[in-house]
Amino acid sequence: MKKIIFLGLAMLFATLSFAQNNRSTAEVFVQIVNPGKYNVYLDDELVGSANGRFRFYDVYNTAPVLSIIQGNTVILKQRIRVIPQQRIVLSFEDKRLITLKQLTIYRNRQYALNDFDGYTGDYNTGIVPPPPAVPELNYRLLSDEAFQTFLSQYKKESFDDGRTRMINVVSKNASLLSAQARVLLKSFAFDDERLKVARNLYKTVADPQNYFTLSDIFVFKSNKDDFLKYLENQ
Repeated sequence: MKKIIFLGLAMLFATLSFAQNNRSTAEVFVQIVNPGKYNVYLDDELVGSANGRFRFYDVYNTAPVLSIIQGNTVILKQRIRVIPQQRIVLSFEDKRLITLKQLTIYRNRQYALNDFDGYTGDYNTGIVPPPPAVPELNYRLLSDEAFQTFLSQYKKESFDDGRTRMINVVSKNASLLSAQARVLLKSFAFDDERLKVARNLYKTVADPQNYFTLSDIFVFKSNKDDFLKYLENQ
């Protein structure tokens, strides 16, 4: 019975991945709250701004390095994870990078976003760019609907080893959000197994900048410390 469940899950997420639209670039927008003059790089691309808002379009790399430089000082250099066909809006304040929003770029085959962090009012107007030919990517963000389908099967597992196998299935076909990973990991009975799976999930999570928020799900302080130390070394 378990083999049938795992096969069904694998087919579900493979179908979700295949069904994605071919417009596979992403956008990364960054706002810097503290006043000052900054240079912001995404990998090797430099963007300037007079108002503290920096916009990167046509991002093909799903795990680019974001660098923020003030004067001659690098104040942030961090790898982020972006999702094809989505705009991620980030805010840098008090030396922390946080995710404000993740927005779907296209609706009804039309460009649906405004100048920075919201949708336009009318989805029937906009730019309809031709779909570029780009290579298929390994990971797709797991939608809320697909996650709930997975979660209903996941809750039927009574033991940590079964939960681990199911998480391995979904993480091979899709990227989870930190909040989704939190829901799955909190159900583990043993803290050591929770730590092991949390480390593995970090490699494919869609918003690694928020993954530190999982630190409070560990029962033992030693495991919490090991988890945070692992994140520091990434």
